[in-house]
Amino acid sequence: MITYKIDGWAALEEWFGFSPKFHDAEVISVDLRREPEPSVIRVHAWRTNSDLDTNGYYRTDRHATVAFEVNGISEMQLDGWNRQNVLYEMWIAAAEEGCEVHMTTSYGVEGKIVAKSVKVSLEPRNASEAGNAPKADLRRPSHANHPHRPRAT
Repeated sequence: MITYKIDGWAALEEWFGFSPKFHDAEVISVDLRREPEPSVIRVHAWRTNSDLDTNGYYRTDRHATVAFEVNGISEMQLDGWNRQNVLYEMWIAAAEEGCEVHMTTSYGVEGKIVAKSVKVSLEPRNASEAGNAPKADLRRPSHANHPHRPRAT
C-alpha cells in the first residue's frame, strides 16, 4: 500500500509488474545515519507466481534488493531485530513531518520511522542469489508479492 508519493516507486512497479506490499520479503539491513546522510533499509523482495516449481513451491522470479533511502528521521521505533527478518507488509504513508515507513513482521524486525522523505531504488539479483529467499511460506500464495490470484489447492 502506498499513500505517499515516492521517488523511484514507478521503477518498482515496472520491475515487479504491480505495486509490491513486501509480504514475505526479508529485511537485509538497516543502516542508520545522522543527517545530512540518508539512512537506508535494504529489503530482498521478489515476485511470486501462481505456478509451482519441481519441489512444489510457488515459482519466484524478479528477485531484487530494494533500498529505501530515508532522509531526516524525526522519530523511530524498531523492535525484534533477529537473524532473519521477514516482513508481513511494508508501506509508506504521508505524515505531518513528511512520511511514515511502516514495517509489520512475520518474524523479526518491525516498526515505524517518521522522516522528511523516502526514495527507493532497486538492484536486480541474479538467479544464483534467488535461492536465498525464505521457502517456508512459499507453498502458500503470497498475495502481497503478486497480483491477486486464486489460491492453489
